[in-house]
Amino acid sequence: MPRLHPPRDPVAITLDGQRVVAERGEPVAVALVAAGSLSLARSPKFHRPRGPACLRAACDGCLARVDGVPNVMTCRVPASEGLEVETQNVVGSRERDVLRMADWFFPAGMNHHELFAGVPGVQRVMQAFARRVAGLGKLPAEAGAPREARRRDADVVVVGSGPAGMGAALALAGKGRQVEVLDDDLVWGGSTRALVGDDAKPWASLVDGFRQALMAGKVTVRLETTAAAVYGSDLLVAGPDGVEVVTPRTLVLAPGAHDGVLAFDGNDGPAVMSARAGGRLLGYGVTPAERVVVALADGGGPFGEAYARARPDTTVVRGVPVGSKGTGRVRGWLFATPEGERRVDAEVLLVDAPRAPAYELCAQAGAELGHEPRGFVARVGPGGRIGEGVFGVGEAVGTALDASAMAREAAAMAEHA
Repeated sequence: MPRLHPPRDPVAITLDGQRVVAERGEPVAVALVAAGSLSLARSPKFHRPRGPACLRAACDGCLARVDGVPNVMTCRVPASEGLEVETQNVVGSRERDVLRMADWFFPAGMNHHELFAGVPGVQRVMQAFARRVAGLGKLPAEAGAPREARRRDADVVVVGSGPAGMGAALALAGKGRQVEVLDDDLVWGGSTRALVGDDAKPWASLVDGFRQALMAGKVTVRLETTAAAVYGSDLLVAGPDGVEVVTPRTLVLAPGAHDGVLAFDGNDGPAVMSARAGGRLLGYGVTPAERVVVALADGGGPFGEAYARARPDTTVVRGVPVGSKGTGRVRGWLFATPEGERRVDAEVLLVDAPRAPAYELCAQAGAELGHEPRGFVARVGPGGRIGEGVFGVGEAVGTALDASAMAREAAAMAEHA
C-alpha cells in the first residue's frame, strides 16, 4: 500500500464524492496519492492526465476544485475534516474524460485559430467549441470576500525556508537582527524534508538550530505565504490574510531550484514524478507506488539515491528514460543506458536530473543572469550581494546543495549585510 503506516490523527476528505482518509494537516495531494490516486488533473487543451509531479507548487498536476474554489494546488492545502476535492476540466470522470478524444483527433497538435480558416461560419463554431474544450476550472459559485491590502516595513525578510534560507535566517539572527522568513509551503525545511534516514543527518544541526530559534522567538516564519515579486526596494507578498507590500532593510532571496526534467515520450504523465517529490512523500510516510524506479541523470542527486536507500526495493538506473510500457496503466519503463536498452517493471518513475536555479526573484531584484546547461543562474557579488540591501543565497545563485557550502555562504552574507 502507498501509505506506510496508518494516519495518527485521521480526518475524512472526499475526492469526487468518494471518502478518503488523510492525516490531519498533510498536503491534500499527498493524501490522494496515498489513496492510490496518481491522476488528479487534466491538461488544459488535450485533456491528457496529469499527476502531482513536484509537490512544490511548480506544476499543474495537482490542480483541483477544493471546497468550491477552482484551480487550487492541492499540494499547498492541508487536509482537514470534511474538505471536498473535485476533479475539474473533465466530461465524464477523472479516469475517463470524454474530451481526451481531442488528442486522438489532432495527434500532430491543434491550433484552433486555424481550424477551417476561411470557411464562413464554420471557423466561428470551431473556435467556440475549442474555447469550451480548453481551459481549467469553472468560476466559483460565489464571489470571495475582499481581503486586506497593506504596506509595512521590516528589518530582515528571507524568502524561502529551505536549507539556504534557514542558514541565512540563523546567521542574521545571530547578529541581533529581527528575521522574518516567508515560504509558500505548509511546513518549513524545503529540500531537507525530502531526505530521510542517514541522508538527513548532514542537515540535522541546521534544522535543529532553526527549530530552536523559532521556539525562542529569534526568528519568525510565515507559511502558506508567497513572495510574488520584487519592485525596487519593495516585496509584494500574498498570504492567507491578504496582500501586502513589505519594505525590508535587508532582503535575502533563497528560493532554491526547480526540479530537473528529462525529454522522453510520456514524461508529463501522472506516473512520472521528481525524485525530490518522492522524497517528500516518504517524509509523510507515503510511497507513490509499490514498484518504483529512479532515473539518475548526469548531474542529478541527491534525492533519487536517498529515496532508494530508504526504500531498498527501489530500482536505480543511471540513464535516460525512452518511454513507458503499458496500455492505460504504466507497467514498465524503457531506458537508454551505456550498456544498451534496459526495461524495468515499475508503476512510477522518479526523475533525478540537474535542478534549474529558481532565479526569477533574483532577476527582478537586479541580478545579472548567466546561462549554464542546467538553466539560468543569478550572478551575485561578495556575500551574495545583488543590490543595496538585497542578497541571494543557495541554489538560485549556483551554490551546491551541501551543508558546509551553505553554512559558509550564510556566514559571509551576514557579515556583508
